[in-house]
Amino acid sequence: MVPEQWRTRVCFILDSGDRKNIMIRKRALDDWSALFPTLFPGDLLTALSEGLKEPDLMNKEVLFMQELGETYEFIFTYQGKRVYAKINLSPDNKLIIIYSAHRPLKGDKL
Repeated sequence: MVPEQWRTRVCFILDSGDRKNIMIRKRALDDWSALFPTLFPGDLLTALSEGLKEPDLMNKEVLFMQELGETYEFIFTYQGKRVYAKINLSPDNKLIIIYSAHRPLKGDKL
């Protein structure tokens, strides 16, 4: 289960839109654009924030990522499509890294 404190902090950073505190991997941005070709790249931040606020969010902690921090993967619905995402929150709680934002490749299983 995603800890509420992690979820709150990540949403705060996403909602701020401050690109000094948000790193998006190129693959995540490319996959997002392929899944939602009519949306702007910045809409990804809104979608992730909304997704993290879903009450029945399917999620799982991901251990042993290259960067330090707490990483969670989750599946949510945005504009009628299922989306798989993976985000890391740095140890100082100031930076997030968005690793993934694409359609789930294993159905609704993490």
